[in-house]
Amino acid sequence: MDDWHRKLAKELVQGTPSGTLPDAAQAAAGALEISFGHARSAVTYVLELARAHRIPVTGSVIGDDVWLQLGEGRVRFTLNRRQSHVVVVRPGHDEQRLGLGDADFGAMAREALDALVASWRTGPPHHRTPSAPPPEFEDEPTKG
Repeated sequence: MDDWHRKLAKELVQGTPSGTLPDAAQAAAGALEISFGHARSAVTYVLELARAHRIPVTGSVIGDDVWLQLGEGRVRFTLNRRQSHVVVVRPGHDEQRLGLGDADFGAMAREALDALVASWRTGPPHHRTPSAPPPEFEDEPTKG
């Protein structure tokens, strides 16, 4: 965890129960949150890209439960702060509980999302049908 993260965490959580953790525990908790943030970033990118192109997708990147569903598949990362692990659900794997040293959550999310998109591409055609905008809809950001 770099200085900026350390200073921010100290100032932001000061006076909360977690703000009284020893420096080593605070650093470990911060490092887990940063790694979880990398998974959140990957899920956010896919969610926003899919929505911008009207691909039928649902998901959430708010709080400690980050998930995305595309077609029949789902990717989910849930941060458990009390037990210092992340619960990972992804297609083709059993649910896993992983700590900071067990995985690079950003890389794991990217791999899981790649597999999810590949599965979606080979799935039923009705899952890949984009939603159509109304006829008068001006879509400047996604014009190409």
